Order: sequence, then C-alpha cells, then structure tokens
Amino acid sequence: MTLRIERFTAPNPRTADFAAVREAIVYPAPDDELPAGAECLVAYDAGRPTARLAMAIAPGLYGAPGPSGVVGWYEALDGEAGAALLVQAREVLAERGAARVLGPMNGSTWKRYRVALPPRPAEPAPTPFLTEPVNPPDYPLHFLAAGYAVAAEYESRAALLAPPAAAPGPSGPPLPDGIRIAPLDPARFDDTLREIFDLSAAAFADNLFYTPIAFAEFAAAYLRVRPLLDPELVRLARGADGRLLAFVFAFPDPFDRVPDAVRAPAASGGAPRPRGLRVVLKTLATAPEARGLGLGGRLSAEVHRVAQGRGAPSVVHALMQVDNASTHISGRLRGEPFRRYALYGWSP
Repeated sequence: MTLRIERFTAPNPRTADFAAVREAIVYPAPDDELPAGAECLVAYDAGRPTARLAMAIAPGLYGAPGPSGVVGWYEALDGEAGAALLVQAREVLAERGAARVLGPMNGSTWKRYRVALPPRPAEPAPTPFLTEPVNPPDYPLHFLAAGYAVAAEYESRAALLAPPAAAPGPSGPPLPDGIRIAPLDPARFDDTLREIFDLSAAAFADNLFYTPIAFAEFAAAYLRVRPLLDPELVRLARGADGRLLAFVFAFPDPFDRVPDAVRAPAASGGAPRPRGLRVVLKTLATAPEARGLGLGGRLSAEVHRVAQGRGAPSVVHALMQVDNASTHISGRLRGEPFRRYALYGWSP
C-alpha cells in the first residue's frame, strides 16, 4: 500500500472524496454535517480515498483541563490508512498545544461520538437503534494501532417488557409533595424546548468531556427528530411553581424492523395486534437542585409503563457512561447490557 495524505479545510473540492469514504460503508443513518472551516485529512491509496477524519482544538472540556484535540468524522476502509491518519492528527494537534487527543468525537459530545465495540462471545447483537454509533467492528483496532487508549467506556442496555396488561401498574414510588409529571404538550413545544435546553445545560455540565453549545444548535438537533416525537414518551417533572425539574426523552425506534406477521397478545383476551416498536430512552436529566428525589427513576418507569401499554417488546436504555446514575436506574428496571462503546484518547 502506498498512501498519500491530503489536508484541507472544508468546503473544498476534495470534500467529495471525504464523503466518498463513508458512502462506501453501509450505514443506517446520515452523516453529521461537516461544518464550514473543518480541518480535514483524507488518505488515498492508488488515487482512491480510503480513510478520512476532521480535527480541531476544543478548549475547556469538563474533566479535561487545558486544550484538548478532538478527532471526528472518522471512517476508514483500511485499518493501516486509518491508523496513519490518526497518528498524523494526534501529532498536528499536539503541536498546537493539545494536552490530549480524543476521538472519535464529531466536534463535541452533543453530536455523534464513541466507537461501538464488537460483541463479546455469546453476547447479543441486536439491530442498531436510531442515534446509536455504528461502525465496522475493526475501528477500535485502528485507534489502538495509532497509540490511543480507552479514555471512557459506555454501554446500552435493553429491558424486556411483559405483554401489555389490561391495567398497567403504578410507575414507581409516590412523588414528593408538589411535584407533578405530565407528557409533553405539543402546543408548547417551543417553550418547552427552551426549558429542556436550560435544564440540560445545568444537568450535564459535570459530564465527562462536556462543553456548552448555543440554543440554536441544540434546537436544530431536536427539530430534526421532531417527526418522531411521541408526546406520551416525553415526560416532564415540574415543581409546585411550574418550574421544570427533570425530563425524559424517549421515542419509538424506526430502526426496529418487525415483520408484519409478528404480533403481540391483546391486552384483554381479544384478537392479537401488531407488535409495537421498541422504545429508545435517549435522554434523562434532573436539575442539580432536584437530585436525590428519585425523579430519574420515576420518569424512566413512566416510559416503561407507556411502552408496555403499546406492546413494545423492550426499552433501550441508550448510551450511558459506565457506572453513572443512569446505569443504576437501568439495573433497577432490569436492563441488561447488549452493546458497549469506547472513546479513545492519546496524550503526548
């Protein structure tokens, strides 16, 4: 193999080669948009683009004092080409003062980041869900070959649901006085989105490698998935004064392809009905001042109750950092790990 590596800033005529690397791999979801000004590397073998990435300096990531380098939009058709790009990126970013280089991360933890790891022997490997990182199984080896090591570990879990009952049971322990839980009111979507943004900024501020984003960028991400929104699966916990204290965002997974012949028992002995889509519990957040009240567990149980009533076979507890509060809630709801992920890092 004779590699040629080209560096350029997007947009550029070679951006088409950048896109071509991913297009050669079958993915269930579109790529994150490459921002204008992104610094890109593309590796060519005999004139054919075989690997790509974008790199940048990101100051002030939580838990990573000093400037960090981030490597994102990573794709490779060949491990040798991919590792060569990862080595060059870490060297360039170190020369610019990065105290560490993290990847894959498409700019920030608000966008796609992490590598999905291959399943362990006898570990289930269900269909990927919407918003899950998807990649060829050898990507972790590319990072290791380039001298990176695991910087953080994550997992997704699945909780199997019983067939829907005629009268679903309670959703957990009683709420503290004055706190009420309700589904999203579509008529107040814009106002509620702003409340969710403000709460998320406070709730996630101490997440590993967190960095703030502007409301416009946050809103754009939610607007893209608005057609999937099911108000009953977005639950809001408010205090007596109406202030938002916690929320959970879940949705029916359009990637859960179910043959028409698969049917679930009826709730009360009638004719069977089509099985519902599995539900992805994507985001769970509690305001710092409301932690310890059990709101996260109660909201998660509400999602389970709604999903069960609709005949969903399972609820996915998505993309949790290992051993944080969300994994403990998942355990109480009988979530079992089915996919693992890693974020890699390198330090000079």
